[in-house]
Amino acid sequence: MCDEANGVKAIDELNKAIQSLKDEIICDPILSQRLELGIVCFDDDARVEKSIDLVSPESSLPVLQAGGTTNVVAGMNKAMEIIEERKAFYKSNNEAYYRPFIVLFTDGAPTNTQDEIETLDGQIQQLSDAKKFVFIPFGVGNADMQLLAKLAAQSADERLKNKAVAYKMTDVKKFADVFAFVSASIGAAIGQGGATTAQLDPNTAQAVTFSLV
Repeated sequence: MCDEANGVKAIDELNKAIQSLKDEIICDPILSQRLELGIVCFDDDARVEKSIDLVSPESSLPVLQAGGTTNVVAGMNKAMEIIEERKAFYKSNNEAYYRPFIVLFTDGAPTNTQDEIETLDGQIQQLSDAKKFVFIPFGVGNADMQLLAKLAAQSADERLKNKAVAYKMTDVKKFADVFAFVSASIGAAIGQGGATTAQLDPNTAQAVTFSLV
């Protein structure tokens, strides 16, 4: 997922990273056969820029444009919607699937109401607890990191301590490194029966802990 309210430099770097991700996937014998990629963008509203499917040399990935507001709720709802649709497709064909990842990039404060944010927060936590997906939010530039931490699914220990973690990117040229981390996490999950062992380099993005009190 991506927020198109990014600056020109950031969106250019994100587009480069998406193309690099394609190259990385098609060169990996496991990911090229098992990893499906979907892209949702959001500004005033949300839209699917790439439907969830395998990535092949013939795959055409979108070139994203910056602009609009920051409707995070619409973006997340759309991402969760297409994930459930894809799961339903697999179930109808009696095919197994791995737990999906939702990776969010945003550089601004959401333009949604507090009630909308609270509802989304509850949905993410409930669905994450039910192992419906793994959600990893990244803040870029002037992103509202406190809010991203709130939206991030907390572990039982984090909830007990009223703490939450969000990831802050310090360099927009590191999008490709974030994608490499995500693809490594998915590869680890595929190869180890669901366990993710990949570690995010702190030079790529820093984990920041916030109080939810």
